[in-house]
This record gives sequence, C-alpha cells and structure tokens, in this order.
Amino acid sequence: MRRKKLIICAVAMSMMLGLLTACGNGVNGDNQTGITQENDNADELSSDEESAVNEEGIGAENSETENADVQNADAEGASTEAADNNDEAAALDFRSITKEQCASELDSLRLNEPAEPAVTELLSEMAKCATFSRVIDEQGCIFKDMDSYRKGALRGQMYKDIMWEGTAFFSAITVSDAGGKYDADKIIPVDEAKRFFDEVYGEEDFTADEHIEIIEDGYVMLSFGDGDPWEYIEHMQIFEDDHFYLLTGPAFYEDNGGSQSYMGYADILFAKNPDSRYGVTMIYGRYRKETVKVSNTEASSNLSAANGKTYDAANLIDGNYETAWVEGVAGVGIGETITLHLGEVSDVYGIQLYNGYLASGDLFEKNGKVTEVSVDFGGGMVVEKELYGIYYGWGSAENLASFNLNKIELDKPVATDTIVITIKNAEAGNKYDDTCISEITVY
Repeated sequence: MRRKKLIICAVAMSMMLGLLTACGNGVNGDNQTGITQENDNADELSSDEESAVNEEGIGAENSETENADVQNADAEGASTEAADNNDEAAALDFRSITKEQCASELDSLRLNEPAEPAVTELLSEMAKCATFSRVIDEQGCIFKDMDSYRKGALRGQMYKDIMWEGTAFFSAITVSDAGGKYDADKIIPVDEAKRFFDEVYGEEDFTADEHIEIIEDGYVMLSFGDGDPWEYIEHMQIFEDDHFYLLTGPAFYEDNGGSQSYMGYADILFAKNPDSRYGVTMIYGRYRKETVKVSNTEASSNLSAANGKTYDAANLIDGNYETAWVEGVAGVGIGETITLHLGEVSDVYGIQLYNGYLASGDLFEKNGKVTEVSVDFGGGMVVEKELYGIYYGWGSAENLASFNLNKIELDKPVATDTIVITIKNAEAGNKYDDTCISEITVY
C-alpha cells in the first residue's frame, strides 16, 4: 500500500511539473530542481520499498516452499509407513502364508511369556483335533494345503466333536440321522460344512474329490470306525502376539494295544481371524523332535561288565533299546538310585522310562523290572508312580520299548538341572533278580 501511494504522488508531481513547464508560468530552475530531486527521492524510496516487499515476498515464498517440502516429506514418510504396514499385513495373511513363514513365527512366539487368553479352551480343542487325527509331522503342514487323505482325517475328528456334547464345536453343523435313506451313520448339509471348515482351518476346496461322499440333494454322508491309534498333547502352553497364537506341548502316540511313543513337542499355529465365528483359524502344525539334553548319568550301583557288555548308567541315554542299566546289589535293588545331570537348567515336564531289558523277549522275561519309582525333579517336586512291564510273546526291541514306555510327569514344568530316580519296588525275572532299565529320556 505504501508503495502504491508513493508511486501515485510521484506521478502527480510529474504531471504538475509538465503542466507548469508547458504553460510557461515562470517556474524557476531551483524550484524545478527541487521537484526533480523530490521525484528522484520518491523513485529511490519506491525502489527501496519494492525491494523490501520483494524480499519479504521471496522470504514468504521460501518459507512456504520449506513447509511444502516438510509436508511432502511427512506425506512420503506416512506413505512409506502405510506401505510397510500393508506389506506386513500381506505377509500375515494366513491364506497365503508359507510353511517357512509359519515356522519362523512359531520360533518367534516361543520367546514370549506364556499367556492364558480367553480362547484357551477353544485352541486346546482345535489342537486335539489336529493331533488325534494324526495329520501333522516333523516336516510341518499348512492344514488347508494338506492332501485329501489328511484333510479327510482332520474333518473326521471334527465331525465327532460336532456331535459330542461339551466340545467347542458341538452343534456347529446340523447333523441328521440318515434315516435309512442313505448308506451312512449321519448326514450334514454341504453348505454348512463348507463354511465351518473354512472358518476352522481355512479350507477353500471342499469337494467330492477329497474322499467326501456328497449326495445329490446337498448332504455329506458320515460313517465312523473305531480302534484307530491317536496322538495327543499334554501340558499345553499358549503364546501370542498381535496376529497369532501358538499352542505347544509334548505329544505322544498311543493305540488301543497300549503301545506308546514320544512324538516330540507339538507346535500348532493359529491366526487371529475376525471373519471366523470362533475368532481364530488353525493354520499350521509340526512336531519338534526335541528332548531335554542329559549331559551325564550316575547310579548308586552297576552290575559288573560281562561277556563284552557293560551295564552302567551311561546306557540309559545312548539311544539304544538293546543296552540297559542293571543295578548291582543283592536282591531287586530297592532303594538304588539313578541321577540324571542335565546340560543346563531346563524346563522339565517329565521323563520317559523304558522299563526292563528290552534287547529281546527272552532277556526281558529273564530279568527284573521296576514296579514303583520315586522321581525327585528338584525344587521340592517329587512324583511317585507305579510302573508296568509287558511282553506279548513277540516283537523287536522297538516293539518292546513301545509297550514298556512309562511316563512320570509333573502337573506343571519345573526349572531344574538334576533329576534323581529311586527304585521303590521291583520284581525279579524268571531267572535273575537284577532289575533293569533300558532307556530314559527327559522332556
């Protein structure tokens, strides 16, 4: 505004000077010089003001540019962060997650502290279905990508849960009697089954090609057998982060004949899924064939070596069912002890004791077996248990081991580095009264 006023004054004075000169009013040179100088001063002032205004404008423009740069940088940062979040979300999409990503997530979750989420019972039920149906292994599997045989086994276990009152899946699908119309025990609607399995383990390809008998009027026919072996998890622990749950615990194989074996730690991964009526979807399972390392063993007595064979406590952890520790005192060894020294302080759930001399059926029957033990896990945790020894008249050392696997377990794991086993009672064999144990593992 000041600049405009100065310019207007300068123009007005210039016009007046022109008029006076043109009309010959006798304006003297001094006056003219004064006016000219005034105009020059006005022009100079105008120039200074214009420069100041220009500098102010440039400063403001530079400031606006800097603000715009900052805003652009912020926007770019926000955009990058959003892109990173989108990448993370894409990586966590359970429908496209890989086995390698699942295994990595499981290992990461195991570093967390155990949790007790509201869905604990549900996760346990879903994990039971996965292990009972024997569909997971050491290689790991994504449930929705299993072959048709394994999917059928998993669904079969879930069908049973749907019909068993008190389970998490009871009545999740409408189950009807076949009513003699179909060659089946029960029938369920195909559409309900598709929705249920998609929510529970991400099944996207529920078709007749997967060993499912779908009848023309929209039902799945169910028939059930009995006597199948099973696998199961004990001492379950749950870990979680923002996207997943991990359920883990020692797992075992068992059949109706009493045969048992240790499967390793079962790890089952669940995605938090708000689109499922259960809030979670089971996506991956594996076995970790791990045991707690025993660094060395000692016993209160050992039978002396004979015929090139040794019977000391080192045989208990050599992984060979054909070698055995044999106590070396008179009688069946009541009161004798075995001490297991672990490599480091570890969380221990229990031990597996393979009872008797398992190298052959003949040696098993000739020698003694433990019938009762006391196991001191440390920290005041002592468990007493009766043991069994069984021989069916046939089988290899591995068969005998599976029949004579005894578990001595804690209700909750204990951190320990030493375990002491004491023979409370034992029975002699049909030839010797030497009590034998072939192998011990810690988990």
